[in-house]
Amino acid sequence: LCSACSSRHKNGHTGPPEVNQEGKFVCDLCSRQFETIGALGGHKRFCDAGTWRCGWCACKHSECSGKGPGPDGPKTLCSACSSRHKNGHTGPPEVNQEGKFVCDLCSRQFETIGALGGH
Repeated sequence: LCSACSSRHKNGHTGPPEVNQEGKFVCDLCSRQFETIGALGGHKRFCDAGTWRCGWCACKHSECSGKGPGPDGPKTLCSACSSRHKNGHTGPPEVNQEGKFVCDLCSRQFETIGALGGH
């Protein structure tokens, strides 16, 4: 077996991964398509089928620049909230009635949590 198929076998799979009509490997959790079995394997290590949400601001993984550690463990916060956590904050930033993120130091408003973090 090649190394990718050997890894699949060790993890309990009994056959090769699904390949679509175009010859691309398909993730069985989210249906993303990949040119190689290695690319599929790399993706599968982190695929959550779109269910992950930041523990503080509830953004999806596709809406942030990555996952980071928080008070509940590794990869529980988006990178912006994780940065806030590392700097001593104990919760998400305030969001006003218009849905904008508010700086707790100067009350300036931002469209995204990333913009607030950059401020």
